[in-house]
Amino acid sequence: MKLRVLGCYGGNVPECGMTSFLVNDTVCLDAGFVSGALSLREQVKVKDVVISHSHLDHTCSLPFLIDNNFSAPGFTLHIYAIREVIASMKAHLFNNHTWPDFTCLPNDLTPVLKLVEVPVERPFKVNGLSIRAVRVSHIVPTTGFVVEDKTGAVAYSSDTAPTDRFWDVVNKTKNLKAVIVETSFPDELQDLANVSGHLTPQTLDTELRKLKHDVPVYLYGFKPKHLDGLPDRISRSELPGVGLACHAKFLCSIQNAVRFDFPVEQAVSHLV
Repeated sequence: MKLRVLGCYGGNVPECGMTSFLVNDTVCLDAGFVSGALSLREQVKVKDVVISHSHLDHTCSLPFLIDNNFSAPGFTLHIYAIREVIASMKAHLFNNHTWPDFTCLPNDLTPVLKLVEVPVERPFKVNGLSIRAVRVSHIVPTTGFVVEDKTGAVAYSSDTAPTDRFWDVVNKTKNLKAVIVETSFPDELQDLANVSGHLTPQTLDTELRKLKHDVPVYLYGFKPKHLDGLPDRISRSELPGVGLACHAKFLCSIQNAVRFDFPVEQAVSHLV
């Protein structure tokens, strides 16, 4: 499995793209920065996007991904999500007000956008991948994902506060190669993290003690305003194997996106 980090921040400033991961060059997990990170030639290969929840930092490049490619011969974008997220995108994004409703353009018979409702905790297939959606604890209906192919599995929490079922499913996953989990706010903003459904370093410590696999853990979701404090706090953690998914100070900018190839013997990122 090849996993490329397109964006991994919880906000948008120069060189901080919002959350999106590209799997095997063709499938995206969330879409906060697909059109900002990929060339037009790369974008046209993306025909499937799996969306964890409706917030803009995970969906905002969807309209532009379609707009950039709808005239390509045979192009159809499939967006996969649980029922509540599909309903939100229909009501608030592809509604002919915020953006055209591409589910009926150019016509009802051959639309360039198909919204596909997926079950919770039952595997569904997307371009050679087996994916399971697992509910997590965010302020809106949200799922993390366990993504598997013949080489292994990667678990992605999406945005969440402390949660349990996700870790239960992850711990039962065979051939797990890595976990990607959010950490958005510093400890001093714990109250804000609680009400908005996010993790801080101190709640991350508790969450990662639920993980039974000895695999690399990559963090994403940092708020750009708090980048200086979060890595320092995480670096003092006693938990081994925790890496920063895409902090520019430790890894690279979006122009040189991180790529992980699984199976791996060591974390590709610098560990803290």
